[in-house]
Amino acid sequence: YQYRMNADIQRLANELIYDGHLRCGSLKVTDQRIRYAADPAVVIQDLPVSTDGEPGAPAVDLKWVVDALDPTRGAVFIDTDKVQGYESRSEGSDLVHNATEIQIIKVLTSALQACGIEGRDVGIISPYRTQLRQLEIEYGIRLESGDIVSRTLGDEATTETSATPLKDQPLYSGIEMHTIDRYQGRDADVIIVSWVRSNARQAIGELLRDWRRINVAITRARLKLIMVGSRSTLERSPLLAMMLSILAKNSGIVQIPAKGLAPKKPPAVNDTTMPAITKMAGSALLKNRPITSNITEE
Repeated sequence: YQYRMNADIQRLANELIYDGHLRCGSLKVTDQRIRYAADPAVVIQDLPVSTDGEPGAPAVDLKWVVDALDPTRGAVFIDTDKVQGYESRSEGSDLVHNATEIQIIKVLTSALQACGIEGRDVGIISPYRTQLRQLEIEYGIRLESGDIVSRTLGDEATTETSATPLKDQPLYSGIEMHTIDRYQGRDADVIIVSWVRSNARQAIGELLRDWRRINVAITRARLKLIMVGSRSTLERSPLLAMMLSILAKNSGIVQIPAKGLAPKKPPAVNDTTMPAITKMAGSALLKNRPITSNITEE
């Protein structure tokens, strides 16, 4: 039995990993849905969709935000293929990040918080440390130099410099950001997953071949699981292709239209400040699935 995920998220985990053996131990948990203080359809009219703020910029179609935040859809995947959100690498480096997915996540968290969802109820996770580092820079948690400005874990915050992170957006300060591996054992009402990989070769790398990592990613959310990525690239993974098929069957795919994001140049990346990534080899699906006990005991 599990006592975290609502019915939609549990269904995804059951069909993808647990062969229907996962059960919810409480009807209250099964039926729980995210509740907003403000309607997302109203909120998007005032969203700061671009940090550029250029006058005369083309209109941005944010209906995808409303679809992604729909309370009746507990698990959704936001497909970036039409906005061509390709991954980036610093020169001479294998470290990968995706600026378009970061832009999407900033829009989503702005909308969530405008709808009344507090930062402490939101977790952002990714398989890639470099993506988390770029997110921390965008959210004012980390400086370009690599120094941490502030990190909030639960109700405790530590400040290592005199800078004030996101002083005009205090609600952001409670959001947790971790790699998927480090987020095992944690949960949040809303989880946003940045899958990062998007390229013309449709290469997914080794990190996304590990079923256990994917399992952790899709089972951290209590009320709302929002995943962001390139459908065409991720479908190169048999397990992720199955996940996307399950979501499509349950109206869980949200397509960002070509005009769904404000034009924005990707930030420059200084490869001398990029943190090292610990490489983790992919592993075959284990017969005994030991992580099952972790999910049910958490």
